[in-house]
Amino acid sequence: MLLCPPVNPPDPQGEPFAVGLDLGGTDLKSARVFADGRLEDFGKRPSRAAESAEAPLEAMAEAVADLTRGRPGCVGAGLGSPGVIDPVTGALAGNTPHFPHWGAFPLREQLAQRIGLPLVVGNDANLAALGEHRCGGARGASVSITVTIGTGIGAGIVVNGQVLAGGWGGAGEIGHLPLGRTGILHVCGVQDCVEPEASGSGLAAMARAWGMSPPEARTVFTAAATGEPRAVAAVAAMTDRLGAAIGAAVSLINPEVVVIGGGVAQAGDQLLLPLRDAVQRYTMITHRTRLRLVPATLGEMAGVTGAGLFAWDSRAPRR
Repeated sequence: MLLCPPVNPPDPQGEPFAVGLDLGGTDLKSARVFADGRLEDFGKRPSRAAESAEAPLEAMAEAVADLTRGRPGCVGAGLGSPGVIDPVTGALAGNTPHFPHWGAFPLREQLAQRIGLPLVVGNDANLAALGEHRCGGARGASVSITVTIGTGIGAGIVVNGQVLAGGWGGAGEIGHLPLGRTGILHVCGVQDCVEPEASGSGLAAMARAWGMSPPEARTVFTAAATGEPRAVAAVAAMTDRLGAAIGAAVSLINPEVVVIGGGVAQAGDQLLLPLRDAVQRYTMITHRTRLRLVPATLGEMAGVTGAGLFAWDSRAPRR
């Protein structure tokens, strides 16, 4: 059982819980989530996203059934999904490359019919940010941004414990700020979108163009640690553009904490040290003096934690 806060938990057998679901293009993560963020029976299974429109719904329904079977007291379920999620309807607002069979899709409606529980749906990066804000690297902050760096860039903004979703669920897309230097129209439709230069795939593309082998983000960071000139230059270019994007978000949101997570963040200080320098370059002294840029602490459990807490929050009276 994962603890948040880190205290000895009571026997959970009769304790109410929510089901947290974190849906990805490859894996579906799930767990029971208690009101204080503790997890029980965290697990992964194939999300089956490439099979059909029905297959990921079946996988999620099976996960919910496994977690609730013989366990009374489920208060509802929360789901984090890639894509822009309408905060009112819980529907996917349009296409997302992770789910080729969905497009604009009534996700909450379709899944709720299958699980027979109260269900809330949010963007996966937003809910990972909620998990880190309440129980992870940003715990104790009033305002935080969690940036997830992998093949692309995701980000979630949490203010006073609540996710900032935006007018129709699209807040936090810092990877698509027009701060790139490629001169090309990115697949997202934004001219000079920063993601192709500031992400793991962008770093790998630079390595490939500069003849490094194998051309992967992980090997670039490893080579940079040894002082290999091309790798050092590639990391500097990538962290400069990522720092510019984070700096823009810091200027707009004025967070106390920026949490850095995702697969690329496993590079540790090889990423964080130059990234801190870049963020310093692109923020005003009033915004950076007390700003903390820290690694994520919940790892692959952040999305499930946030999804479960989102389900708990939905039970509270709205002001």
